[in-house]
Amino acid sequence: MDDEPDILELNPKIQGWKNYYGLDVFATKFLNKIDWYIRRRLTLFWNKKRNRRHKHSKSRQAATTAELAGLKKLAG
Repeated sequence: MDDEPDILELNPKIQGWKNYYGLDVFATKFLNKIDWYIRRRLTLFWNKKRNRRHKHSKSRQAATTAELAGLKKLAG
C-alpha cells in the first residue's frame, strides 16, 4: 500500500522533534498537542482510505493500529 504513511518515515521526524523540544520541561503541553494532531491526521487518513462516512469514526482503532505499528510519541 504505497499511499499509506510509513511509520518508518514518521518515527525519525518524531524522534528529532522529541530530542530538540524534549529538553524543555514546559514543552510537554506543546508536545502532547502535536501527538494529538498526528493521531488525528492518521485517523482522518485511515477513514478516508476505508471510505468511512464519518471523518472521526474509528479514531481509537486508528490510534491503536498506529501504536501497534510502532509509532513513537513526542510526550512521554
